[in-house]
Amino acid sequence: MPDSIRRGVKRPTLEDVAKELGVSHQTVSRVINGHPRVSPPTRARVLAGIELLGYQPNRAARFLANQRSTLVGLVASDSRSYGPAHALLSIQLEAQRHGYTLMTIGLRNCTVLEIKKAAQELMANAAQGVIIDLPFEINRRDLQAALADIPFVGLDVDGGSIFPSFGFDHARGASVATQHLIDFGHRKIAGLLGEPPWRSYKLRKRGWLRALTKSRLKPGPCLETSWTAEGGYEATKRLVQRSFSRFSAIFAANDLIALGSMLALHESGIRVPEEVSVIGFDGMPESQFFYPALSTVAVDFDLLARESLQSLLAAIQQSKKEPIRKTGIPKLVQRMSTGGPRELSVVSCQCQ
Repeated sequence: MPDSIRRGVKRPTLEDVAKELGVSHQTVSRVINGHPRVSPPTRARVLAGIELLGYQPNRAARFLANQRSTLVGLVASDSRSYGPAHALLSIQLEAQRHGYTLMTIGLRNCTVLEIKKAAQELMANAAQGVIIDLPFEINRRDLQAALADIPFVGLDVDGGSIFPSFGFDHARGASVATQHLIDFGHRKIAGLLGEPPWRSYKLRKRGWLRALTKSRLKPGPCLETSWTAEGGYEATKRLVQRSFSRFSAIFAANDLIALGSMLALHESGIRVPEEVSVIGFDGMPESQFFYPALSTVAVDFDLLARESLQSLLAAIQQSKKEPIRKTGIPKLVQRMSTGGPRELSVVSCQCQ
């Protein structure tokens, strides 16, 4: 780091960053502006150097020089659950790393008309393009037609060849979680599957069923539930009262549902994992501090932020002729809430 910066004499400049890293100032400028013609290793090194040196792009100067704002927009569903909330935060931080400010509009009704209104409002406030969170089913061609003049990227959706998109393979993640229970020897696996109209409900249910079918197992009891700890708690109470002999493990469609489920099992005198194993989905950082620590399939929301923002910047610059579709794969995190199945003959349930 230059001595003058160490002593705090002046704020680091773009030239300081370039000199410190041994690259051209044009390379640093391209990284800051999200230009696609920078190799991934160089981009990562420059971003790390910017963070280390504390360089802050002069956004007002950039606007005067380029007559382009440094705003990008996000249209998001109105949700306070971990996944959507963490995705928003990750995108905001990634935008800042590239010298952009994120402006967000939350929607209760994710219809094409409401999304169009929100995107137009963001563009009217000088956003260069828009990331659109699409957790519900929507007609992709209708959306593309409605936003024909707006650079945008779809989030949590497969845009196919219609528009750029990034999403996670919910079905594959649920299959991995269910297979983990099967590998332990479980043959009766219940599902607490979230609720419609969320697309992840349909996809995670599909993955749960796919793994069971592949192993020639019949589905255990399943319930729809809100994506909350309370929903998991109430659903598990019903499972224990009505169907305890029909399951030895639970696949919960997110970690909050799993948290509520484990409390309900504890209150019913059922030990986890000795009598019932529980696995979640999302990989909440707090899930390692559940008791017992929760096995889960983790979603990389930082990857989502990087890929969606890069795709948006490419769309803004029209550097890609064909829409890019990218998919993230959730990864299994094994902890203490999963184990081998109980011996049903020696279990005494204390449920009421």
